Amino acid sequence: MGASRPEKLDLLIESVARGERELASIRDAKLRDAVRVALRVHMSAQSGLDALARERMRDRVLSSLRPRRPTFADRAAVAFEMLATPAPYAVRVIAIGALCIATLAGATVAGADTLPDDPLYSFKLAGEDLRLTFALSANDRASVQLSIAEHRLAEAEALATSGRDEDALVASSTYSQQIAEAAAELAELGELQPEVVALAAQLDDRFNEQRSRVQLLATKLSADPATVRASQILQVVAAPTLAPGLFGVQRIAETAAGVAEDLATQTFPTPQRASAQTRAVRAAEVVRRNAEQARAAADRAKAKNAKNKNADNKATEERGDRD
Repeated sequence: MGASRPEKLDLLIESVARGERELASIRDAKLRDAVRVALRVHMSAQSGLDALARERMRDRVLSSLRPRRPTFADRAAVAFEMLATPAPYAVRVIAIGALCIATLAGATVAGADTLPDDPLYSFKLAGEDLRLTFALSANDRASVQLSIAEHRLAEAEALATSGRDEDALVASSTYSQQIAEAAAELAELGELQPEVVALAAQLDDRFNEQRSRVQLLATKLSADPATVRASQILQVVAAPTLAPGLFGVQRIAETAAGVAEDLATQTFPTPQRASAQTRAVRAAEVVRRNAEQARAAADRAKAKNAKNKNADNKATEERGDRD
């Protein structure tokens, strides 16, 4: 039985393609034309697109695309890619650092009114240390230290009211030390700068207001036998007059240092329990260290004042020589 027409066409195409038979030898005109078309299609498929055709196709595709501005997500992706390329852990470090700062800031706000021995008090102190670390200029550090001093004074007042004499002494001592440090920072700046003049006036006003407020509270607490000792501590904070012979921030620093040194001389009856004795020793050490730091701050402020005076005198003499 003979082959079907499609099978015959396949055999003819294969034989002509292999060169075993000439195309003209096919007598059936329809089969001959079909073989010719099949061979032509096969050759075109092998050649594919030339370089010019591919270039024209590329131009048509690109010209049909509309330009789009990069979105925030695009820029963020590029930024993270750049950070991750040289240092694979950079993004993790940044994220962890931001999370820690956010957590610490939240805990600081939540513990703003806490007192020693409260669970969140350590976060409050850590938040203050963080603020002081980020304060780069002397002006900023003075502002932060003034804020810390106000926090310690508020704690001292609350502790004294509740009869916690030892804790009130530590808080009062730290208050005086921070006031002296703030004044010393301002002394490092030019006294004629407007922002320095404003902050120094603010420090002077608040220092006087705080001492007046503490004096009223000390008088009130002295009437209660349970808070007599605490009232004596507050009297030390409020009693002294401003250091004579000095002016401005140097006078504030010297006065605060004197208060811190007077607080360091305060004594308490020796407690009976061993744990209470350890706590008393630790408190005495903190008060002593605060007094030393306050005195060092006052000395820095005094030295800076003397240096400024010498510079002013030298400048005056030079102007006189030129005249």
